[in-house]
Order: sequence, then C-alpha cells, then structure tokens
Amino acid sequence: MKSPALSPLVKACLLACTALSSTALLAQAKEPDTLERVVVTGSHIKRSLSETSQPVTSMTREDIQMTGSMTLSGFLGTLTNNDGSALSELSGANSWASGASGISLRHLGAGGTLVLVNGRRMPSYGFADGLQLNFTNIDAIPANVVERVEVLKDGASAIYGSDAIGGVVNIITRRNITGLALNLAATQNADHSFLNKTRTGSLTGGYGSMDAQGFNVYGHVELYQRDGYKDSDIRPLLPDWYLLQNPTRKDQSTGSFPGNYVGRYPANYSDPALAGKRINQAAPGCAPALLRDGLCWYDYWKDSDALPPSERITALAGGRLKLSSDWTAYAEFQGADIKTDYHTALPRSNVNGVALNWYDSIKGEMQSFVDPQLPVGHASNPFSFPIGLNYRFTDHPDMFKNVGASTQYRLLGGVEGVWGDWDVDAALGLMRSRASQRQHLYRDRYAYYDAIVSGEYKFGQQNPRALLEKMFPEMGSDGEYKQQFVDLRASRELMRLGDKPVMLALGAELRHEEFWHRSMDNILQARIVQFSGVSIDGERDQVSAFAELAVPLGKTLELSAALRGDKDLDGFGAVTPKFSLAWRPVSELLVRGTVTQGFRAPSLPETGNGGASWFNNGYVDPKRCDTAKQMETILKTGNAGDKVLASTARALGCEVSFPAAVTPNPDLKPEHSNNLSAGFVWQATRELSLAVDYYHIKRRDEIGTRDVDRVLADEDRLSGLVQRGALTAQDLDIAARIKELSGQTLGFAVGPIKTIGAQYQNQNRSKVSGVDADLRGKWRTAIGQFEAGAELAYLISQHGWDQVDNKYSQNYVGWRGVPRVAAAVRLGFKQDRWSVGARIAHTKGTRLAWGFLDSQNTEEGCEGRDVPAGGCAVPSNTRTTLWAKVDPMKNLSLSLNIFNLWDQKTATQYRPNTALPLDGRVVKLGMEWRL
Repeated sequence: MKSPALSPLVKACLLACTALSSTALLAQAKEPDTLERVVVTGSHIKRSLSETSQPVTSMTREDIQMTGSMTLSGFLGTLTNNDGSALSELSGANSWASGASGISLRHLGAGGTLVLVNGRRMPSYGFADGLQLNFTNIDAIPANVVERVEVLKDGASAIYGSDAIGGVVNIITRRNITGLALNLAATQNADHSFLNKTRTGSLTGGYGSMDAQGFNVYGHVELYQRDGYKDSDIRPLLPDWYLLQNPTRKDQSTGSFPGNYVGRYPANYSDPALAGKRINQAAPGCAPALLRDGLCWYDYWKDSDALPPSERITALAGGRLKLSSDWTAYAEFQGADIKTDYHTALPRSNVNGVALNWYDSIKGEMQSFVDPQLPVGHASNPFSFPIGLNYRFTDHPDMFKNVGASTQYRLLGGVEGVWGDWDVDAALGLMRSRASQRQHLYRDRYAYYDAIVSGEYKFGQQNPRALLEKMFPEMGSDGEYKQQFVDLRASRELMRLGDKPVMLALGAELRHEEFWHRSMDNILQARIVQFSGVSIDGERDQVSAFAELAVPLGKTLELSAALRGDKDLDGFGAVTPKFSLAWRPVSELLVRGTVTQGFRAPSLPETGNGGASWFNNGYVDPKRCDTAKQMETILKTGNAGDKVLASTARALGCEVSFPAAVTPNPDLKPEHSNNLSAGFVWQATRELSLAVDYYHIKRRDEIGTRDVDRVLADEDRLSGLVQRGALTAQDLDIAARIKELSGQTLGFAVGPIKTIGAQYQNQNRSKVSGVDADLRGKWRTAIGQFEAGAELAYLISQHGWDQVDNKYSQNYVGWRGVPRVAAAVRLGFKQDRWSVGARIAHTKGTRLAWGFLDSQNTEEGCEGRDVPAGGCAVPSNTRTTLWAKVDPMKNLSLSLNIFNLWDQKTATQYRPNTALPLDGRVVKLGMEWRL
C-alpha cells in the first residue's frame, strides 16, 4: 500500500527547523534548570508542562496576539485540531442556536469537546445546538484578558467528567493585574472597505499586590463590533465560477412590488381563445426599470445579509485576598451581552396553490396553509374570477430580521491553601445563560388571510406597520441554562520512592442543572405558517468524585492513574478510568502513552420533557431529483416566466425542504468512548523540541436520530419513516407547461416529502484516528531572538455509523469537510522594542463530495453536470499572515497584522451553496497603552 506523503509545507518546516537547531546549539544561553510546577490541563496534580504524560499544547498571550485574532473564536479557529464543524454565529440565521459559536476537536463535535475557563466549566448556551447539544458559547469569553490557552488533545473524562472525549480547551485568564491598560484594534479589507470591518476595544485595570498588600482586585471590559453587508453588495465581487454554480445569485424575483398576476383562465371562460390559458403578467404600477418581458421583477438580494452585524460586551472581574500565610480567598465574575442581527429576504406571497406544511409538535399532527387568491371584487383583482398575486411585502424592510441575543454570567468564590500536607482548592458558584430569538417573517395563518381577502392590506401601497405586525407577528423562542455547583480538590505527596514523590489528588463535585427552551405562544398554537415549535425543559442533580495517583516506577518511568465516578441522582451513572505512562530513557526524550475512557452525559434537551420539530432544508430527494433536472432543461427553452419556473422545478426535487419532529428520551444512556494515544517529546536542545502523538478514539452509544440523507436513499427499505403527500397543484401545473412547450409527458412519479419523524436513541458509533505533531524552536543571538514552529494534524481515518446496514460507514478522510492534513508554520524575530513574523496555514484538498451518498458531487455526478476535468475536488488552501509589533514608547505598543498576505482568491468549487468566495487581503491595526 502506498504510504501517504507529508505536504510540501510540512516538509519545508521540518527541514528548516532542524537546520536552525544547529544555530540554536551555538547560541543557547544558560537558563535555570528548575521549572515552575502548576496544575496543567488534564490533571489535578502540579507538574511542569514538560513532565506531563498527555499531549497538551500551550499557547501564550503573545501567541494569541500574533495571530491577529480579534475574538477568542477567531483564535481557536486557527488551531489545526479544530475541524471547523461546530456551530458558528456567522452562519446562524437559520440555526436554533443563532448568535453563538462552539468548537469541535478531532471531528467529534461540540458535544465531544469540553471548554473550561480557569479550570472550571462555563454555562452552556441558553439554546441547544440543533435542539440537542448543550455547548459553551466561546464568543462570550473576552479575548484580550486571556493569559494562555491550553489544549489537551486527549480524552479527560476521568478528570473533568462529561464531554471531554475528543479533548479539552482550557482558557486561562490573567490575574494579579496592576495598573491600567487600554487596547484598541480594527480590521478592514484592503480592496473593498465594507468587507471585514470590525472594531474592538478593551479596558483592563487592577490594584493591589499579593506580596506587599495581601490583596489584588482587577477588572476587564471588552467591546466588539462587526459591520454587516448585504448580498447585493457583494454580487459584483463574485467570480464567474461561483455564479455558474449559484445562478440564483444573479436572479431577480417575480415575487415583486406591486407584483405579478398568476393563474389560469377558467376552462369555461367566455373567450374560448383564452379559456384554460396561463396568466403571468405584471400588475399595474410597476416601475419601468423593473419591467422585463411583461413581468415586474424584484432584487431580493438587497434585503438579506451576506454577513450579519454583531455587537458584544464581555467582562471579567475578580479579586484575591490573603487570609493567612497559607490561605487565600478568591472570587471571579465573567459576563457577556451579545446581539447579532440576521436580516433576511422580505416575505412574499405563495400563490402557486401548494399547501405549506409544518408539524405541530404540541398536538403531534401536521398543519397546512394555502395562500389565498384575491377574490372577485377585490380592489386589486381586475379579473372576473379569483386570481393570485405574486407579491413582495416591501412596506417596512427593517422589521424583517432575525435578532439573536444572549446574556450570560458565571460567579464563583473559593479558597485555596495548605491544610496539613494537602494543597486544597474549594469553590462554589452559580452561572446562567439566557438566549432569545425574535423575528418578523412568517405569516400568522389567520391575520394574514383576513388582511388579504378583506382588502385591509392595500397592495401597491405602503401600509401601516401595525398591520404588517399583525400579518407577520413577532415570533421566536427563549431559552435558559442555569447551574449551581460546589467542588473540592486536594492533592498531596503520599510518600517517596527513592528521590521521587508519589502524588495523590482527590476531589468531589455537586452540580444542579436546569434547562428550558420554549417557542412563543403563537408558534405553539400553530398560528405561524410553516414554522415548527419547541417546548423542552428538564433539570437534574449530579454528584461526582475522583482520585488521581502519580507513581514513579524507577528513575525514568512514571505511572499516572485516575478514576472518576459521575451519577445523575435520578438517572445515568458513569465510571471512567485513565492510565498514563511517561518514560524518560534519556533527559532529552520523553515517551508517553495514555489509555482512557470518556463519556458524554445525555443533555437535558435529549432527556427532558416536551418535544420539538424543525425544517430540513436543501436536501436531494432521490425519487424526484432526476425528473426535476429534466424539467429544468425543458423550461429553460421557454419565455421569461418559464425560466423562473425552471429554477422552481429543480428546487422541487433537488433542494427540498420538509419538517421533522423529534421527542426526548428519558431512558438514554451516556455516550462512551475508548481512547488511546501514544507519542514522544524530543527536547533536541534547550531551545528546540518536537512532540509527536498518535491517537485512536472509538465512540459508541452516540445519541441521535437517523441520518436524513441515508433515510431518503433507503426510503423503500425503511418503511414508514418518510411520509409523502400527493402530487401538488404546482407539480401538475409544471407538467402541463412542459407538455405545452415540448409535447413530452414528464412529471414526478411521487409526491413531495411531508415529514420524517424520530426520537433520540443510543444508535450510532464513530471512530477517528490520526497523528499530531508540534515543533517549536526559540533561540537567542547577538542580533535578537528567533522563533520557529510548526503544527501538524494528520488524519488517518474518520468513520461514522451506517444505521441501515449496521456497520461502520466509509472512511470520510479526504472527502469534503474532512481534509487529511491541516498544518501551520510560524517564523518570528524580535528585539527589545519590536518584533516581526509570519504564519503560514495549509489545508490539504479533498474530493468535492462529502461521501458516497452525495451523488451530485461524486465523480459520476460531476460527469453528469459537465464539471471540467479535474474540477471534481476542493483544492488545497494556503494562507499567509504577517504580523509586526513596535513599542515606540515605554507604555505604548503598536501592532500590524496582514491576513492573506499574497491576496490569494478563493479556489474554484464546482458545486452550489459553498461559502461566499470573498477572500482578500485584510489589514488589522492595533494599539495598547499601559499606565
């Protein structure tokens, strides 16, 4: 079998750093041999980072600043182990948890990645991701007060409990702050000033000395603002290949102002020449510039956001007080207030005669609504029979937006000190996250119908906002997560074996959690057309205890063992072990390995009371898509109205949407994993080190519902899961028009999907394996200090679970979204008052399809779509960031970052709905003033 090759970027870095190590040998300066021992992420026993038997990467405040990241989520996005699959607030307009961002390590999802701040949990976001997973909103953590970030690339449930399957991200903030510091920064695209426009400012202050005065108090407040822009603003910037794959980006809509009449003359119409003929013509009053081919058009892209604007306020405050020579009391507050506006396309009438379906999750039944036609005698109906008006409600554009807002806090207090031979840390705290969504977009089934039919709504005029707010009422949902906790941790030296200590750590924790998520009453009453509701609540008490032991087995070998038990007082329980070995055959080499288990407790949304439903959007219907594409081809040969109908026909088979319902399951078990890691750390010189670690993780009892693509592909084998309706009036109308145009009899063989139902079950498995490497060098010379580093995440395998055939799925590595290689190289140089450097990030290309079931983008699918040779792939991506910093005065620092230094453009992807290709050179300027 052919061995996979390292990318040229990684090879270059390895060669460069190895060569530079010889320079380091000549230039190394004498440094202290002792290292400070602290609690390193993944253990409750104090030790230096170089002694740990686990793969922990530590990034300092300087490392974070060098990336130029304005937010913590931006910095975590630069980690090679961050697969980027977690929820992002940038694309959350249609998410149940809009306005928040998570993190996923090693393709195990946000539910398999634990986020800590100063070693303790943060509140979960007020909404659950996908109505299922509780997760930490990393946008709520201030970035400019972070001291360092430690990433444990290993399972740690034996130490921290639930969620620590794929790894742990520990955000460690500054403390013992004195003086005052002001930070300001802004970014902007170098070519188009409205792109990448963000601003941030923070004020940090502290007073008191722990050594001299016995206390310290500090506070930090941080503001962040991002400007949004419209889809129409970026249309001139979109390359031809993108517009070819997303032709609707150039389209205007016949759902316009003052609209277009649509329908058919009655079969018994008085004029036989018109009887049964199709009507599609502009309503009176259309602006001449908007008239084309007898129809009135509307640019709906000018209303929706390509990037949503966002505003955030985050804060951190705390204090420490010496109670005695051995004991210190501490308190900490963290808070955030975040708002993100997602402007959407303005609503339009839906007068094609097709019922709009949605699932009433409270009554447990389907609901439907058909847009009314204008009755005979209506002021806007010039015909002698009912007629449809294809209309856009442009009266008050700014009211049609989805506002995602959240507030959260964590407040804790505790004491740490020495009690006999024990180092003790005890704390209690409370935390809460509250989230809300509000929007005006969907119809009230009663008020909308009455306003149209009665004539209260005046077409072609600006109507009072109060009327629009009745027709499209405010709707949305609210959610809240709360937790109270108390914990106790203690460690001590038990004895000595030779000259090495045997260390023990013990601890216990008690947590009470509550979560609820509820749609507004008008949704739960099924008044809002085609919008499904959620009503979930739950609470639980959990108790846990752990023990950790570090035992030297001679001068060169150490065994670490940990055991933790977690128990829901009314439900699940989990006992999680961990064993690690660290062997140092020579002082320069540490060989390490870990065998552990992990678990994720079922979330409160998965086990609570109530139920939820949602819409699945943009799916391929295997039983209708091929027919839809044939229809599209024929309709494109017709008139302007037919060309609009062509896009509709394709969407009816290849981009379908349908509701789904899911109910919680109180009998769920925790998800479990078996984790294995093995590697080494080679300290070639005092300045140069290389860490390489292999990992393999198998997760079972995964909680979920059946994969939608797989259910649709195997619909006939899974009887009853897919519910279909009869052929719609729109289906029949399109078939009739195709008959008129081509003489062919072409129509859908089955009706559209109505719904898919499910309940959460322990039904899935997954496994992932790979290799991580981290190379770091730092050495001093007569002219200054040089730095070099490289990170590599090499993925070997990533498998899901085939629920139909009951076996592991294909290996997704190398398919879209799962690149085999993610790497980064960093080079830097600094003197006393200035520094400069560069970071080069590389992601290896993949196939265009996400898997075998992605039939549109497999090799066969690409051939059927006439994709150019070699185009059935996602190209590799390499980007360079330059940074520079100068201290012109003692208390002032100025910084510059240039992202995408070489102004590389987004690589071509021959598939629709890719991310907007707006890559360009971006400049960031920053300053810090200290007093």
